[in-house]
Amino acid sequence: MNDFTWLLTGAGLAGGLVVLALGVVSARRRRSTSPRRSSRAANRDDALAPSGREWAIIERMAEGLVVLSNLLRPVAANRAGRELLGFPEGSLPPRLPSDEVRTVARRALDRSGAVEEVVSIWFPARKTLRVRAEPLDSRGGVVVVIEDVTEELETQRIRREFVAHASHELKSPVASMQTLAEALRHAVREDPSAAQRFADRIEFESARLGRLIGDLLDLSRLEDPEAVPQEVVDLSAGAKRVLEDAEHEAVSKEITLDVEISDGVFVKGDEAQMAVLVRNLVENAVRYTPEGGRVSVDVYQEDESAVVRVSDNGIGIPMEAQGRVFERFYRVDRARSRDRGGTGLGLAIVKHVAELHGGIVELESELGRGSIFTARVPAVPPRPQRIASAG
Repeated sequence: MNDFTWLLTGAGLAGGLVVLALGVVSARRRRSTSPRRSSRAANRDDALAPSGREWAIIERMAEGLVVLSNLLRPVAANRAGRELLGFPEGSLPPRLPSDEVRTVARRALDRSGAVEEVVSIWFPARKTLRVRAEPLDSRGGVVVVIEDVTEELETQRIRREFVAHASHELKSPVASMQTLAEALRHAVREDPSAAQRFADRIEFESARLGRLIGDLLDLSRLEDPEAVPQEVVDLSAGAKRVLEDAEHEAVSKEITLDVEISDGVFVKGDEAQMAVLVRNLVENAVRYTPEGGRVSVDVYQEDESAVVRVSDNGIGIPMEAQGRVFERFYRVDRARSRDRGGTGLGLAIVKHVAELHGGIVELESELGRGSIFTARVPAVPPRPQRIASAG
């Protein structure tokens, strides 16, 4: 962002652009009143078309700016404005392609004052625009500043949904623990066996709450791409340590854990995040594999990629759900996931970590036969001077 753009942003970008455009157009109009210039209506639109150094600055700005005549005919537009509204290459259309933007401009003229609205357009692409229109002067014409807020509004929507889901997920174990604590208080003297069951369930719910909070903290750290260090990480050594921790849960479910980890697999990134990626994939496989099942973990280098492949012969994932399993809080079976201690965030974190490290996550699954998750991250050679181990 250049200094001029930064200055306008700090002072109110839309208003700053309008003021600048008004100044440019007014100067052009003053020049157009010279005796050498015609005063006919055909030249009035031309007089609206700004020029000079100031317009050259506007031409380079990210926000769109369009100058319209009093008949709402486009007479000037910067590069961003032409692209946002789909103007033909190298020319101006006789009328605005967007009726929504045109309506905002018309209201500004009718009211003889500034009008700002958020509108949705479908041409040249589906977008949401913040449009500010302000009349030029008593002789007609209007300047329109356009900002594409599609991504901004989508981000706000995702954040609202995330807060709502997170609040619900946090409320669930807390409410369960409150109910169980009440039941435990009454059962501790009259029914010791029931009291023990309630205590075990409280321990389970508190552990799930702890995992959920931990996953939320992981996600918050992953939201900032600048937080990913560019250090060489020994993925092989880190994966071995993760598997040592996961072995206890696998043994408790009598699940066979087949591990094949090649030595010397290195990636560039964050050691803790890569450990989380491996751990979440393994925990997910163990959690959804029935007792007596089998989980395989392979870490190796394939061409230019470091590969983490985790497969199981568990319950599998329906085809219609496979495109959504990496969404935050999405569960194929919500009741079963909660009973198994899942938070609904593990695979979302895996996908986020892989993408932050320039990689991808792939899924192959068949209902009733199991799943294969494969994470691929660019591999790098080890650096003898400093090698950090994930885990």
